[in-house]
Amino acid sequence: MLKLFAKYLKPYTGGVLAVVLMTILTSTSSLVLPMLSKPIIDQGAIAGNQAVAVRYMAIMLAVAVVSVLVAVLCAHISSGVSMGFSRDVRKALFSHVCTLSQGDIESIGTSSLISRQTNDIMQLQTVLIQILQSFLTAPLLFFGGIIVALLTVPRLCWMLAVILPVAVVIMVVFMLRSMNIFKTMQTKLDTVNRLVREALNGMRVIRAFNREEFEERHFDGANRDLKFWSQKGQLVIFILMPVTTALVNAVNLLLIWFGAHYMDAGSVSYGDVQAFAQYVSMILTAFTICSVMMIILPRGQISARRINEVLEKEPSVTSPQAAERVSGGEEASLAFSHVSFSFPGAEKPVLSDISFSAKKGETIAIIGGTGSGKSTLLNLISRHYDVTEGSVCVDGVDIRNLSLEDLNAHLAIVPQKAFLFSGTILDNMRFGKTDATLDEVMHAIDVSQSREFVDGKKDGVNTAVSQGGTNFSGGQRQRLAIARALVKKADVYLFDDSFSALDFKTDAALRKMLKPEVRNAVTVIVAQRVSTIQDADKILVLDAGKLVGSGTHEELLQTCAVYREIAQSQTADKEEKSA
Repeated sequence: MLKLFAKYLKPYTGGVLAVVLMTILTSTSSLVLPMLSKPIIDQGAIAGNQAVAVRYMAIMLAVAVVSVLVAVLCAHISSGVSMGFSRDVRKALFSHVCTLSQGDIESIGTSSLISRQTNDIMQLQTVLIQILQSFLTAPLLFFGGIIVALLTVPRLCWMLAVILPVAVVIMVVFMLRSMNIFKTMQTKLDTVNRLVREALNGMRVIRAFNREEFEERHFDGANRDLKFWSQKGQLVIFILMPVTTALVNAVNLLLIWFGAHYMDAGSVSYGDVQAFAQYVSMILTAFTICSVMMIILPRGQISARRINEVLEKEPSVTSPQAAERVSGGEEASLAFSHVSFSFPGAEKPVLSDISFSAKKGETIAIIGGTGSGKSTLLNLISRHYDVTEGSVCVDGVDIRNLSLEDLNAHLAIVPQKAFLFSGTILDNMRFGKTDATLDEVMHAIDVSQSREFVDGKKDGVNTAVSQGGTNFSGGQRQRLAIARALVKKADVYLFDDSFSALDFKTDAALRKMLKPEVRNAVTVIVAQRVSTIQDADKILVLDAGKLVGSGTHEELLQTCAVYREIAQSQTADKEEKSA
């Protein structure tokens, strides 16, 4: 936590110093007020000297007014500092997550990242504002109150020696108890976030299988766990308050009993007893604040540790220090050379000894059974993961020697799950090329066979797109995602099963218009349907991560049993449907 504060509070050093100075001023005024009340009682009220009482009352009023004004200003500045701090940490965390590879993100978990981005940063913000507004004041009042009490009423200060050790023991016990509770609570919150995310994303599946009650029970269990641990955490804080109140009352009883005896003996005055009572109240109030902070701080420390885990996580895929450049254009090419890939900790590789090459204007198609490594192969080209062995070259350069920005500039990707961003259709089309003209956008929409339904919308390309593109069908999302890739005009196009939601007529029309659009680039298509890829220049057949066939459609029907089996099964399916 101190590391985060030291790094992200630097821009607010002036504000923090101002808060510290104002805190010292307000604390000093609080310590002075009981001293001023003493002469009002002893020299004014009891002695009957109204002039003295009025004079000191005027001083107390002036000190109180100044203290209130300074406290308001201090609260305003400390709020600005804490909000600015949380904004900067949130920005830094988001920016760092954007540099992580797909594998890095999966190792942390999406729901956990969301929780850290929201709840954990909010916890740190709460801790910081409490430190600035309360925790700085508490030590000054605590130690200042003890010192001033010793100087003002030394005769009664033995009571503090009795009660303070008891208070310290109580604080330590509560702090140790709360640390494990809040750590467990953060884990339970991650679980709730994960279940909410899964339920929202899979709502159609849940309803299709009538699993609403099961999911509700599943969520209810996690929600009850979170409630149980949250309640335990709050209980620790709530119990602390009456315990502290009991200590205050115990000191007041001692003060009344022994103060009366000392006043009767003439060793202390009534003003001394009143001043000491205020100092005791001030000391124990400050102690209560410190106790609450000792409970809040562990929770903030846990949140800071979770945030630091992300910020300190080094991306597994990075740009080299001396990055090479690719020429692109006329030199467009893609080559795999003895590529193998294994996920960390996996028993066997996902891909083994894959080699192939493609030049400008060529289309490479990849087909195979589920889990054969088709999508993983595309992820290696875009460096979502780095190869374990071998090399992948784009335009003649090993992609590990390219900066990620340069590599991505030469790639256009249509993912397996077509995703559209909230905004408008036009915003999405210009996502890869912000300066694309309207003519370029409309041409890409024509090629992707999207013109009919786009023109059918009231606002055309300015039609609003909801989050994830849920106001479009699966096929429409796929066609718009293809159009977005075409607007970019890349050297290598990657289509990850991007035609699966299209009917055969639309698929054929799209592929016919797509061919001239990618004549200056290398096109890699992952597909499940043979009809989608049978016109490709080269078809790669994967089986259990190995390349078992390579060639044209006709060649593979003769030489590759796996491909022939896939083609025959799809032909049989067509015949059954037509029958």
